[in-house]
Amino acid sequence: MIHLGIDSRDIFASQPRGVGKALIELFRHLLPLIPGWAVTLYTNRNENIELPAPARIKEIDIRGDRFNAWERIRLPIAALISRLDLLHCPSQTAPPLTPCPVILTVHDLIPLRMDDGWSAGEIRYFRKAMARSIAKARRIIAVSEFTKKDLLSTFDIPENKVDVVWWGVDRKVGQTPSEELWQRLCQEHGIRSPFFVAFGGEAPRKNVPRILKAFSRFTHETKGEFQLVLLGVTATGERRFSLIMDQLGISKQVILLGYLDDVVVCQLMRRSEALIYTSLYEGFGLPILEAMAIGTPVITSNVTSMPEIAGEASLLVDPGDSRAIADAMRECFANGVLRADLKARGLQRVNDFSWERAARETLASYSRALN
Repeated sequence: MIHLGIDSRDIFASQPRGVGKALIELFRHLLPLIPGWAVTLYTNRNENIELPAPARIKEIDIRGDRFNAWERIRLPIAALISRLDLLHCPSQTAPPLTPCPVILTVHDLIPLRMDDGWSAGEIRYFRKAMARSIAKARRIIAVSEFTKKDLLSTFDIPENKVDVVWWGVDRKVGQTPSEELWQRLCQEHGIRSPFFVAFGGEAPRKNVPRILKAFSRFTHETKGEFQLVLLGVTATGERRFSLIMDQLGISKQVILLGYLDDVVVCQLMRRSEALIYTSLYEGFGLPILEAMAIGTPVITSNVTSMPEIAGEASLLVDPGDSRAIADAMRECFANGVLRADLKARGLQRVNDFSWERAARETLASYSRALN
């Protein structure tokens, strides 16, 4: 019997975001494929997320967890005690020493590619940890062809050691929206149509200042009563973005919302004119697919992984050009034929992405690592 261990810290985060949510879906579909295995999910916190058999959740900790001691020391000890046959580290890095083969998932190399708010020391540590983890791994899973190419151009890795496994998307999410929930949300936050939706992460790669400039240009040129709803805005981001909004004169038209339940996010995207997802760098870009799956037009970037994921089902723009973003917003709003075409193309595009396929391909990567 194979005993698989999984570093599950991102899965059991108190508010799981991109990577954490994707991993939850991946393992919900993967675990039923290996009923004869033993599977232990190691975590330093347990947020009562239910996963199917044969998953066994094991909460482990280490006193005074400094310098990533949980990953470097506590996880390998747990792997040794459990006599693991394979350890999956799905969040970029792995312990320097393990008693069993390691399979590593790499999502992106953002700190090595752009200034995203990391200190010089943090970047040096990231590069060192990535190099060590890649050398340690028996196999590597990259979440996109772009990420694979980025890895191969940065580190000395045999190409046949890297498997590309696209994430999936749940086509059923939000198919039964609640009108009562929507009305309550509108009243609470002052949301009204027409509006666009974007994600308001404060990391520089999320490109929020240019999105705000594009929205300002769009509203001034169209003279319309539009709103922009920014999702996932932290307190720090709110202070920063509010200053930009004041300077642009759009404070009353931009609504800043924090962490929201997936159902609420789905409600907002479904009723929006379009999702604006014009990041400077993404290793995958799951919100692109989530919007397409509910028939929402997408405006996204023509760089890094985003053209690969969006295919021909979105409006691709230069994320460094606020005028291009504004032009795409105007075209998306004013051209009903284009909107209908984007919706149809998006619904077709998501057929290429499923968690069932991602689970099967991940299991195939496990088999290669074990062999």
